[in-house]
This record gives sequence, structure tokens and C-alpha cells, in this order.
Amino acid sequence: MDAVRAHDLALADRFRAGLASLGHEPVPSPGSPIVSVPGLGSRQAELSSAGVEGSDRAGNLRAAFHLYNTPADVDRLLDVLSA
Repeated sequence: MDAVRAHDLALADRFRAGLASLGHEPVPSPGSPIVSVPGLGSRQAELSSAGVEGSDRAGNLRAAFHLYNTPADVDRLLDVLSA
């Protein structure tokens, strides 16, 4: 369980760092593998079309990372958001 949690948090932290480089600030959620980003929820359909799944929660883009996700998944999400 500890290894899975560490993996999930590392991916969420990678996403948070990438968001910062794109000029986006997620809702503070330290210690959580779930990242919500205000104002990006409207891009959910675009992400889905690109093969990246997330959800639109009240205008926030919500990304949740788990065992089956990889750093490449995070990078793909950031690539789509940067376009």
C-alpha cells in the first residue's frame, strides 16, 4: 500500500509541477493523488478526444492518479493542455 501511495503521489506532484510551468495553479491538495485545476474543466471533451480521461467538476478539471498510471500519462495530459 505504501508503494502504491508513493507512486500515485509522485504522479500527482509531476502533474502539479507541469501545471505550474503552463501557468496554471491547482486547488491546494497536499498529500492527495487527486488534482483539481480551476478553469480547465471545459477542456474535458478535448482531453477525452485525445485519449486522456479526466472530469469536469464545477468548472475544475479533475485528474486522479493511480497504480495503472505512468509518468507518460502525466506528460500526455500536460501536452494536450499546453496546445
